[in-house]
Amino acid sequence: MRTQKNTTDMATKEQEILNAAKLAFEETTGFCITILEVEPAEKIHPDAVLQIDVPEVKLKKFYAEIKGFITKATIGHVIERMRRFGKPGILVTRHVTPPMAEKLKELNIAFIDTAGNAYINELPFFVYIIGRKKKEIPATETIVRAFRPTGLKVVFALLCLPELVKAPYRDIATAANVALGTVGWVMYDLKKLNFLVDRGKHGRKLINTDKLLDTWIHAYARELRPKLYIGHYDATIKEWWEKIEPGENQFFLGGEPAAARLTDYLKPETITIYGPEEINKFLIVNHLKKDPQGKIEIFQKFWNFDYPWNYKILVPPLLIYADLIATADDRNIETARIIYDQYIDRLIEKY
Repeated sequence: MRTQKNTTDMATKEQEILNAAKLAFEETTGFCITILEVEPAEKIHPDAVLQIDVPEVKLKKFYAEIKGFITKATIGHVIERMRRFGKPGILVTRHVTPPMAEKLKELNIAFIDTAGNAYINELPFFVYIIGRKKKEIPATETIVRAFRPTGLKVVFALLCLPELVKAPYRDIATAANVALGTVGWVMYDLKKLNFLVDRGKHGRKLINTDKLLDTWIHAYARELRPKLYIGHYDATIKEWWEKIEPGENQFFLGGEPAAARLTDYLKPETITIYGPEEINKFLIVNHLKKDPQGKIEIFQKFWNFDYPWNYKILVPPLLIYADLIATADDRNIETARIIYDQYIDRLIEKY
């Protein structure tokens, strides 16, 4: 079930970032920003809708995506989500470094930040300001435990298996591959953040799942994925990965090769593998050798459940999507959108 959000119930942290960025933009450029109400009928709803007031120029409304931090690992997710708005988007964040500003400009992604940096190319209106130093604004909260590495494992399991949220904590812990005590504080955080309700005899239920999924994807790239990294490798046999069988030593295809099997939309350049921490036998059997510049990346598998679909050699679609957008590659982002529309969107509808 989807729920819509408007500016009146925006998270406090997001509201602070938006207010600070709005003020910085107005001080730097002399132009005012009006914050409008989000239309409740929007399928992919933005964090806010902004109107830039320029004398004698009628600009379109900008659909805002508000993020606390933007890195190379998370920019792909922001780009893909903003493209799904289907309308002009603008990134609002704490700080955009000059290299990141150049990347966003290259992709024609409008942005404003709390330091007064900005890029908007909506002819005849053009603004490009970079190099302004980061300003500290009071933070009302740190990253909650549910979106730290261990908590992200629990949220992943809950998002992949809609009925799991109703199960005993012990079953959730087993599926997420975490200690039993972890589940309790993750559930507490999800309730506090308005992602979970307890309906008594009807059991627990996830709510605001599209926003929860969005938060998980952004946090996964920054918090969990780097901790799962085992190494980069090279292969002596071309397209060796096509011969991996389902359940073979518990290794699974993610990212580009998984997307290739699902969509036939791209030819994999980087082969992403998830498996157990012990990989020596796998390396020997598949003739793989350590190579920091290699096109094979191996990560530790972090879940403990079988996803209910026919592609048993592939990681769950949510993880395929997250891997693709973490690359920030345009073709991968396009493919991620296909996977979202075909597999993840219908998953959200089950809640």
